[in-house]
Amino acid sequence: MHRIIKFIKNAFVRKWFFTLLAFVMVLFTGFMLYTHYNATKALQLEYTSYSELQTERISAALDDDFVSFSRITSLLSINNMIQIYLFNDNAERLFPDIYSQIYSQLVSYQEGFPAVNSIYLFPSYGSEVFTSSSQNPQMIKSQSDAESLSAWEMPEGNTFIPRKKDNRYPYLMTLCVPLYKSGQQALIAVNIDTAQISTLADGQNTSFQNIYIISDDGDLLYRNGQQDIPEALETVPELIHFDSSKEFYSKYVTGDEPYIYVQQHSGQYDWYYITVTTPQSYIGKGYDFSASLFSLFPWLLVLALLIVIWMVWLITHPVRTIMDFLDNPLTEQPEKISEPETQKIIRHLMKYIQTNHALSKELDKQLEQQNKATYHALQSQINPHFLFNTLNLIRNMEVETLGFDHKAPEMTLTLSRLLQYALDSTNLVTLKTEFYYTELYLKILNQRYKEKLHFTLQSEGASADVMVPKLILQPLIENAVFHGCSPQLDKHNTILVKAETANNYCNITIQDNGIGMSHEKLEALRNKLKDLKSIPSDSIGLQNVAVRMHLTYGDAFTIHIDSKTGEGTSIMLSIPITGD
Repeated sequence: MHRIIKFIKNAFVRKWFFTLLAFVMVLFTGFMLYTHYNATKALQLEYTSYSELQTERISAALDDDFVSFSRITSLLSINNMIQIYLFNDNAERLFPDIYSQIYSQLVSYQEGFPAVNSIYLFPSYGSEVFTSSSQNPQMIKSQSDAESLSAWEMPEGNTFIPRKKDNRYPYLMTLCVPLYKSGQQALIAVNIDTAQISTLADGQNTSFQNIYIISDDGDLLYRNGQQDIPEALETVPELIHFDSSKEFYSKYVTGDEPYIYVQQHSGQYDWYYITVTTPQSYIGKGYDFSASLFSLFPWLLVLALLIVIWMVWLITHPVRTIMDFLDNPLTEQPEKISEPETQKIIRHLMKYIQTNHALSKELDKQLEQQNKATYHALQSQINPHFLFNTLNLIRNMEVETLGFDHKAPEMTLTLSRLLQYALDSTNLVTLKTEFYYTELYLKILNQRYKEKLHFTLQSEGASADVMVPKLILQPLIENAVFHGCSPQLDKHNTILVKAETANNYCNITIQDNGIGMSHEKLEALRNKLKDLKSIPSDSIGLQNVAVRMHLTYGDAFTIHIDSKTGEGTSIMLSIPITGD
């Protein structure tokens, strides 16, 4: 029990437990989502394939239905009695009972095909029409539907015309067949009520599938509950997927009420057959599958917990053994350690512990030696005093020999002050102080060049009180003199040192009118300054400044160089103004 409690309280064990638990839960959840996704896709594919087969069957059946109507017109067109009626205006005199025979034939075809609403015969003479609803021909003007049909332009071949009978329901697909004989034209018209075609009538009783007929021009010719003929496709939102460029096309449309859209072009006629199927049984199966997955979730959670506990016990056992050893380090290797890796780690730890004891003793000796070195370093601080005393002695000797007005004693005193400033332990000084000692350095430098250099130091605004690293200007002025002015030294050489503040920054500019540098050399120098470690040895002064400023101000410090051949060089240091 003690081991179990210790196991549970271990922070390392708890971290691994929750980490592995999250991992396993993500794994199981991903597995469930993956399974659900693939099962859903499989069901979608199954029902899409089923809908495609159904559409192919419906397309073939409807094509057969319309072909059978064409057979009616073929039989009527070769019937002798009808031929006589259509092309002979004395048909009744030749055959007194011709009308009754024609009527009987038309009625028989109409009764044999429930979808045939009526049959019209338009003879080549006069303005009468023979219909299946009357045993005698009637004048076209008294037959409003026949009159509207006769207004159509005579088709060149067998043609299906979508229309309304008497400009109202029922909606018809009229098969018009023109006949020609001895330069005369006649017409047979079979009016088909699309709602009564057996395949479409059966589809009206199916709640999960709707059938549509759409012309190649994109007009809706048939649908269940049709309000007009033809109708626009926008009447049925599902028909937004209609694509007249494809002979066959199917799409599974997801959403709150998913459906399967399938279109197939007729093999005989200029229209498409469309089915929109609501996969009700698929939705039910999808819900059942999801419910089954969620019912397994608690069991999967229990299984995940058991797996995680077992994995945590195995994974953390070596670490727990090592932690126990570190809490109570031994001089000998513990027994009963089954993992060879753990044994190896503990052997190394024991070796490190022993080495650490030896290093501690060695460190004590080194600290003692360091203290002695520090003592000697403190003693060596008297050496600068010896240097300054010697310089003062030299100055006094120069004064006695050359007099106070000679430049030599003055330069010796200036050098003494500069050395004292350089050896002082202070790192940051005010810019005013730095300018003062820079001016001393310039006086000595100008003596070297026989007063041919002209120096100007300007400090504007609050720049005089800005803290800067000591001796930060001397290397830059030295560069300006040695590399810029001295190669062509004349009385016109000038060096300007200017400091000004702007936007919380102090900008210090060192500018000369020396020989300058080429564009290529300037760009190379700028690129090298981006990486302080790669600056060459011939730029040691610039390197010194850049490194010291970067160490002092970090990325807030910037250095910018401009130069033109024959005009001179300008270096600007931008440092942040702090509250120190």
